[in-house]
Amino acid sequence: MPAYNEEAILPMALAEAEAAVERLCEQWEILIVDDGSTDSTPEILADWHRREPRVKVLTQTPNQGYSKALIRGFGAAGYAAVFYTDADAQFDLAEIDRLYPHLAEVDMVAGYRIGRQDPWIRLLTSASYNMLQSLVLGLNVRDVNCAFKLFRRSFFERIRLASDGFLIDAELYARAKRAGLRWAQVGVTHRPREKGSSTVRVATVTETLRELMALRRALRS
Repeated sequence: MPAYNEEAILPMALAEAEAAVERLCEQWEILIVDDGSTDSTPEILADWHRREPRVKVLTQTPNQGYSKALIRGFGAAGYAAVFYTDADAQFDLAEIDRLYPHLAEVDMVAGYRIGRQDPWIRLLTSASYNMLQSLVLGLNVRDVNCAFKLFRRSFFERIRLASDGFLIDAELYARAKRAGLRWAQVGVTHRPREKGSSTVRVATVTETLRELMALRRALRS
């Protein structure tokens, strides 16, 4: 779970994550990658870790971006199943159990948002991005950037991720396809963001398009 300046929503996100894994898993850990937060996020995480040592904190200073935060977390994950989501509490983490049965047959199970609760401009940019990544990378994916994905640990032993910015999800699919890995897509409930704000901006989309072209060149080399 990457986190950057999420003091407003982080306690709720952590409480829901802990409740979900306690119900679903015999053994578990929650890895929070604090990506150089400048609010009270570090203090909240330190307090949570003292109360529950299985909530572990990885710190990046200064801020290094979403992709590097995820790559750091994937590399540190210690169990056979690895799940990731964002720290904004926009998903019901109890729905991980919708994904888990599919992991017997595939290497990655990706959620797609049902009844997506985002402003219209975010919906428009997301739809445009999904279309563009399909054209640029040749992927048939319903909701590329949905932050609700479950993996076999071996997935990250088969591919090497190198993205910056917000390209990480497209890279996951593209490198999985190239390595012959399999995935399934499952619908999950999406909730409106109650507190805090997204770091995605129009400029982010423009930069991501440049990164998509660079990724395509890298995959062909």
